[in-house]
Amino acid sequence: MPRHMALTQSNNSFAAQPLSAPPVQHNNVIPFRSSRARLLVTLPHSSREVPATLLRALLHSPLGVYVVGMETVREEIRVELDIARDDVDFTLHTLISTLPAALIGPLRQRTLAKAR
Repeated sequence: MPRHMALTQSNNSFAAQPLSAPPVQHNNVIPFRSSRARLLVTLPHSSREVPATLLRALLHSPLGVYVVGMETVREEIRVELDIARDDVDFTLHTLISTLPAALIGPLRQRTLAKAR
């Protein structure tokens, strides 16, 4: 028996293996889909309200905590929301009732590169 041993777990038992042995690879890992999503909302320039007023209303609403990015394009503001998939109904309902002039864009799965 070699002097330096490492314990590796296989199912419910532990087996001794030399430290020089390659690590045990398990290919039974199931990746989970992201539980969060990105939603793009556009605050257009209308004859009644300017986008800054709409943005202020959005940031002071319960959805303000979901805002992760903004950009201004021409006379409109594009806001990116990072929401939990379980909160999609709440988010859409709140957007429609708080900002009826807002344009709701596509809902996309959040990628790991964007999350960091």
